[in-house]
Amino acid sequence: MDVIRGAQVEGRRSVEHVDTGLQIRLVHPDGIGDAIGLQRGDVVETINGHPVCDPIDYRFYMGEEDVSALVRRGEDRFLFEIEKDIEDDLGVDFEDMPILKCDNKCVFCFLHQMPKGLRKTLYYQDDDYRLSFLHGAYVTLTNLSEDEFQRIIDQKLSPMYISVHATDPKLRAELLGRRRATPVLDRIDILAKHGIQMHAQVVLCPGINDGRALKQTVFDLAARHPRVESLGVVPLGLTKFRKNLPRLNPVTRADAVMAIREITAWQGMLKKRLGTRFVYLGDEMYLMTGQSVPKRSEYDGFPLVENGIGMVRRFIDGFENRIEDLENLALPPQRFVLVTGMLGTHFLDEMVKRLNQISWIDARVVPVVNHFLGEGITVSGLLSGNDIGRALIDARIRSDETVLLPPNCLNHNGLFLDDLLLDDLEQQVGCRIIVGTYDLVETIQNAVGGVSAFVGAGSEIVAHPYISSHQMEN
Repeated sequence: MDVIRGAQVEGRRSVEHVDTGLQIRLVHPDGIGDAIGLQRGDVVETINGHPVCDPIDYRFYMGEEDVSALVRRGEDRFLFEIEKDIEDDLGVDFEDMPILKCDNKCVFCFLHQMPKGLRKTLYYQDDDYRLSFLHGAYVTLTNLSEDEFQRIIDQKLSPMYISVHATDPKLRAELLGRRRATPVLDRIDILAKHGIQMHAQVVLCPGINDGRALKQTVFDLAARHPRVESLGVVPLGLTKFRKNLPRLNPVTRADAVMAIREITAWQGMLKKRLGTRFVYLGDEMYLMTGQSVPKRSEYDGFPLVENGIGMVRRFIDGFENRIEDLENLALPPQRFVLVTGMLGTHFLDEMVKRLNQISWIDARVVPVVNHFLGEGITVSGLLSGNDIGRALIDARIRSDETVLLPPNCLNHNGLFLDDLLLDDLEQQVGCRIIVGTYDLVETIQNAVGGVSAFVGAGSEIVAHPYISSHQMEN
């Protein structure tokens, strides 16, 4: 209904002062905010008398049909009485909220292993329960005040994504670099009691939280199903920048084979007990052993695909389901180059063989060695622009070829990890470059039509276990 009751900027002025608020960055045309005269720079301080500290407060308190919004503009404050449909908001975008900093010193932390001289946002260690709810970022729950923990319960911030790593308190404290850590199961039990759904994660560190420790973690968390919905197990990543950091063992092929064997067995047990496999391995574990990723049915609806678990299976199946769309086209000859990290060749080579059976397509794969962070980093989401450029030049890229980039190697400003711009890379290699989507057929169709997914790439980024989507997007 969007009916505004007696609220104009010239109307009733309030002297109430609240040291909180969200600053408006954009007012969308024809929304409620536009109708009542809100402007960029205005600060929404309270809704129905409740202080608004972040977008979660805003969403929570806007869920009423009758809303009283206190807005600050300069030295003045205005109170707007709004009658609306319950699902409607003000139709505004806010400036980014300050992020809660991590107070752990995880032995495997990827950000401690980054080279110097990059943009500041790539070094920011967030551990923010609000980002967990809003964007699926994993949090340890170690830096929460009692009020913040209670807020998760009161505002039903569900689901939450929790970095567990180990359920044994001493081992978890060691992994998090703390003298002691609040037993994570106690906090999980409290959240579960109040109806909060959770997804958990383990960063696998060979010799530390694998073997018996991993089994304990899996079954401790499975005992809390269905409130704990799933558990992802991903390999730690080690860059070449580890001076003065704890000595850790990389996940080897033998480690991955063992993890696959153990978790496959546990999945069978848990499927019978819970009706779900519950625990899932990161795609890298299968790729580094040369094994095929599990079938679609074995991912139980892909609960952790936003963390990269099951992404390869969805990518392959999407290609198989849609390749006829390309086969049915009659087009002039087109040349494509698919850029990937070293692990991507395991499945892209087969897809390229299928593409090259189509009369108008000539495609090839160019795998990129990660010189920027170290050759042990083999995923596409952590490739630098200069490494991609070097690989394309070494592959003797031709001016009539179109390069297809994975969407997760750029942020929404078109920057690679090393701050190279997409336009700079095009000039460096001398050919057209298209940022793809997570659908190869769609990417090729876009390339034929001259469309790049660059504009939306930031929102589609799937976070690496150690670099959150918030950091990659900035």
